[in-house]
Amino acid sequence: MKTLTVVVPVVASLLVAPLSPGGSDARILVATGTFAGDGTLVAMERATPWNVVTVATLDSMDAAVQSFNGLIFVVEPDTDRVRVFDGTLAEIRSFSVGEGTRPRDILGVARNRAYVTRANSTHLYRVDPQTGVGADVVDLSGLAGHDGIPDMERMATDGSRLFVQLRRFADGLPTADGALAVIDLETETLIDAVPATPEIDAIELTGPAPRLRMHVDPGAAFLLVSATDGNHLSLGGGIEFIDLASLSSAGLLLNEMELAALGGFAMTGPAEGYFVFHTDIVPSNHLQTFTIPGGAELGPEIVFDFGAYLDALLFDSDTSLLYMPSAAPGMYVVDTTTETALTKEPIPLPAFPFDQTIGPVGHRYDLTGDDVVDFVDLLTLIAAWGDCPTPCPPTCVADIAAAGGPGADCVVDFGDLLLLLANWGS
Repeated sequence: MKTLTVVVPVVASLLVAPLSPGGSDARILVATGTFAGDGTLVAMERATPWNVVTVATLDSMDAAVQSFNGLIFVVEPDTDRVRVFDGTLAEIRSFSVGEGTRPRDILGVARNRAYVTRANSTHLYRVDPQTGVGADVVDLSGLAGHDGIPDMERMATDGSRLFVQLRRFADGLPTADGALAVIDLETETLIDAVPATPEIDAIELTGPAPRLRMHVDPGAAFLLVSATDGNHLSLGGGIEFIDLASLSSAGLLLNEMELAALGGFAMTGPAEGYFVFHTDIVPSNHLQTFTIPGGAELGPEIVFDFGAYLDALLFDSDTSLLYMPSAAPGMYVVDTTTETALTKEPIPLPAFPFDQTIGPVGHRYDLTGDDVVDFVDLLTLIAAWGDCPTPCPPTCVADIAAAGGPGADCVVDFGDLLLLLANWGS
């Protein structure tokens, strides 16, 4: 097992994913789930008293939630669909990504282009998030395990390349052969991580099946991934350091054999962050700090929680607050400038928090999600003129009143036009 010693270059700020929300007009979106197989999407304010509102019921316990282009996307594996919400928290559309494919993540790279990973498919899926129209684009079967299915999970990008986690299950269980596929976003083709061999190769990981959110260095020098497979008894992996210049693993930055069962992590600066470790006698979650000036140096343990294994850490760079899921169920809020929990008890949530992101606060007149009501929104409304397709809502984004205002009638007409013009430029 390779343990990492590395010097990390100091850079100015943390990388923000393309087209992500931010600033004061934002909130925390949390996908919660129960062991009965269902869940709830909730929105939480980013300041005390951290009020929580229910957005929608979910049909998957382990849904993923992402935000880009001024919209919120919820990926539901059990229904093979992606649901789209606007800044008012109204559901404006949903789309299937293929029956039985079990989608796991969505990542936007442009206004009309996003990618979806699917656990039961050999192909990466490209979709227009404004319309839901999509297609298979990159065949990853050559990077799969013995069953031919690569078992895609989460994604990250450095701007020009897409990194896709490959879990490579065998008989439904993760193996020791975790990997990252690398895709050129301009050509939508696989990049060979080992040019010296005749085959196209992925980045082979030291740890087992990768999972959870990844982090990319602001200068695109390295990527960190949780290669921990989710089995809290195996202790065969850790938080792994990927050199993006050589497209190779430099080893484990945090090693389960030296610490404990590891899970999620979040970087709060160029060389510092927080990670979660677990115990197995009683399921528990421990939040601890670390820095990486030349290999990992551990700081104090900040929060202890028990009752279930939860990993979805989220760092809000605007407020310097870190959100840690609790088995209560709920959410702890940690001030990373003082390394203290701001909430003695977790903020109550309806179920276990399995994923979270920062999402927009907007209004229903911005039809295209670009934060301004302009001619593009007008053209969108005119193109949808007439009766809305069924079911309505949520499929008719141009029926402005359908998001909750007066006059919702599932028809795009002069009433919607007047509402849009009254909010022109906002």
